[in-house]
Amino acid sequence: MQGLICEGTTEDSVRLSNSIEIVGQLSPRQVRVEIHAAGVCGSDLSCIHGKYYMPTPLVPGHEAAGIVVEVGSAVTYCEVGDHVILSTFGNCGHCGDCEAGEPGNCAVGMGGLSQPYVEGDQPLYNFANIGAFVQETVVSENQCIPIPKEMPLTSAALIGCGVMTGTGAVFNRARVQLGDTVVVIGAGGVGLNVIQAAKLVGASQIIAIDRVAEKEGLAVEFGATDFLIAEGDDFDAIAEVKKLSGGGVNHAFEVVGHTGLLADAIQMTRPGGTICAVGVPDLAATVTYGFQSLHQNKNLMGIRAGGARPRKDFRTLANLYMKGMLKLDEMISHTAGLDGLQGAFDAMRAGTEARTVLLPHG
Repeated sequence: MQGLICEGTTEDSVRLSNSIEIVGQLSPRQVRVEIHAAGVCGSDLSCIHGKYYMPTPLVPGHEAAGIVVEVGSAVTYCEVGDHVILSTFGNCGHCGDCEAGEPGNCAVGMGGLSQPYVEGDQPLYNFANIGAFVQETVVSENQCIPIPKEMPLTSAALIGCGVMTGTGAVFNRARVQLGDTVVVIGAGGVGLNVIQAAKLVGASQIIAIDRVAEKEGLAVEFGATDFLIAEGDDFDAIAEVKKLSGGGVNHAFEVVGHTGLLADAIQMTRPGGTICAVGVPDLAATVTYGFQSLHQNKNLMGIRAGGARPRKDFRTLANLYMKGMLKLDEMISHTAGLDGLQGAFDAMRAGTEARTVLLPHG
């Protein structure tokens, strides 16, 4: 079958193969999924550039939806023919964290890697428990969340990472309340979902900041009340946010994955507020900030995948979409085959598009 293989830490180390095969038979609780849509996320670019220190060769991609084509003998969570969103959480299901309803904290599921494919005699790793840039993949049953068959798989795929990360940062972690004020640094795919989630819960002010002026239209469409363009040496984001919000916001979301911007977010937040580290820099990065900027009862919060409980949250988000309450179609700027990955990365760097979705079956 066809899929992408990353063999190094540069974009030109990714190539399209027509000779990828799935290894062996399914274990009792595994599921084979035909992937019909896979979003291209900033984490895919970080993976390919070596920021996550993954072994290669590997099949990249992790934000996907598809159709179940085979199930193991003990699978009960889904059945053949189901349309599913894939979750990166390969959690064990029975440790204390899983039983407490926090699958993202499961030590077994965190950053798991396996080698479910081969190309010839060469085993291939899968990125983030999935490896989505391929026509079929094998995952654990608890990674498959069934959705209504009426939901377009191109839109459903986005829930698996970008949508869940952004909305979950608001719903599950920061728990933004009616009337709260918010700043969102970075109005890309994840940032737009922070914005629309903040609007859904009734935030009174949502300030979006981005370096690309063309993102203002989408940011406002998704719910931003104010938009700041981060350009020029004279631009002072901290001062501008404080001026607009009357002294600082209740919640600041850093979505770019830049340590300096996270330090800025702390200063944009009013006493007693929450700073959410949503974006992911190089995993070896360190953050430096002045003690006084955090001292006034502020909360600096790490966020992984929006604090997701996939089997509950994915269905909730799918239902919100089906009721017309959650924007997903509007995020899809472009679709392409698996040969369109480089174009998706180029668009991501230019910052003029929200999301490219790859269609492994055309």
